[in-house]
Amino acid sequence: MANWAGLPQDVLELIARRLAIEDYLSFGRVCTSWRSAAAAAKEAYKAKSKAPWLMTHVGERKAEFFSPSGGRIFQLLASRVQTMSPSGWLLVSNGDRDSLFNPLSGIRIELPTLEKRRHKSGLTAELGLERLRWDSPGIKINKIALSSSPSLSRSYTVMSYSFSSGFAFHKSGEDAWTVVSRPTHLPRFHVHQLIYYNGLFVALDACNRIMTLNERKCRMQLRLVLREDLCGCPYLVECSSSLLVAWTTWNGESITNIRVSKVDLENRTHQEVKSLGNASLFLNAHSSSSFSVEFDAESCLPGIKPNHIYFMDLDDEKKSYNMDDGKVETFNYAISRDNYAVGWLQPDF
Repeated sequence: MANWAGLPQDVLELIARRLAIEDYLSFGRVCTSWRSAAAAAKEAYKAKSKAPWLMTHVGERKAEFFSPSGGRIFQLLASRVQTMSPSGWLLVSNGDRDSLFNPLSGIRIELPTLEKRRHKSGLTAELGLERLRWDSPGIKINKIALSSSPSLSRSYTVMSYSFSSGFAFHKSGEDAWTVVSRPTHLPRFHVHQLIYYNGLFVALDACNRIMTLNERKCRMQLRLVLREDLCGCPYLVECSSSLLVAWTTWNGESITNIRVSKVDLENRTHQEVKSLGNASLFLNAHSSSSFSVEFDAESCLPGIKPNHIYFMDLDDEKKSYNMDDGKVETFNYAISRDNYAVGWLQPDF
């Protein structure tokens, strides 16, 4: 019988880095030498080169995650999923309390109620002054973004957007949210997307305005307004260290075309992108958790093709858009017809 436990450490690390993320976790539980190899490989492990999970709803409150790598289904505890973040964390609600939850690790972090918010503005923010106010109950968080994974860093910031109360952020260790004002002299519009990119929280609203958080002033800062002819439903995505905006356009029944632009926040410009190279995008319409996957020597992306965009169509069918020829095709994940597909999740630590 082969002595798998006695394989060289560098070979075990190479194997670990190529596994689907749930297999990577199982790999580290086999024996002492494999656990050591998994721990050593963790820093170099690329979640972006692994297949995403598909989140589905079964019934009113039950959420499940389907992994294409092994055809397995993971069930979520009985909490209502409010929204998802690109970093693999969910915002879940249990009664009147919201928590961050990582379905991969099982870590849950309770957040302060959004009704308890610190208000800073102008000179008071610069002087470090604040006032604490309790707002009306029942405020719902609709979008979230995280500066870093709470399981990897004790110092992180959660940015949120609520249709009813706007932007706010919460720093780890604090007991309340801090209110964020919208850009001066700009009317308020619905925010489509909120992500963390290159050290900045970035938001895109219904008027094609891209804003970033000025944390010192507790205010959103207008960076640029995208062209008026770029219509459709927009998605903010980080891909290959670039900030992209993808627009889906439809003919009344289904999505027929997707245009992609690369955004330069410093120079306040954007230009159309014709190819994603060795990457693909996954778009989520009802959250800010759109993300990219990258093809490399350690990829584990069964059924997924490079230079494609994966999305849920208007009829909730899972489809892909080929950036090479513009063709739209049905993308089949083997899930039950009784399950309602909600969106894609990129599991991460």
